[in-house]
Amino acid sequence: MRLLGTIVAVIAILFLGAMGYYWLRDGSLESAGRELDKDLSNIDQKTEPLQNSLGQLGDGVKETVDRATDGDDRT
Repeated sequence: MRLLGTIVAVIAILFLGAMGYYWLRDGSLESAGRELDKDLSNIDQKTEPLQNSLGQLGDGVKETVDRATDGDDRT
C-alpha cells in the first residue's frame, strides 16, 4: 500500500509542477491546461507503438495460459 501511495503522490506532484510551470509561463490556468493537454496527447501518440506491443504481449500471455490449462482454471 505504501508503494501505491508513493506512486500516486509522485504523479500528483509531477502534474502540479507541470501545471505550475505552464501557469507561470502563460499567465492563466486555462492556457496552462490547454498546453498540458497538448503535451500529454503528444506523449500518447509517440508511445502508441509501445502500447500496441504491450497489448500483443498481454494477449500472448493469455493464450499461453489458456493453452496450458486447457481452459480449466483449476490447474
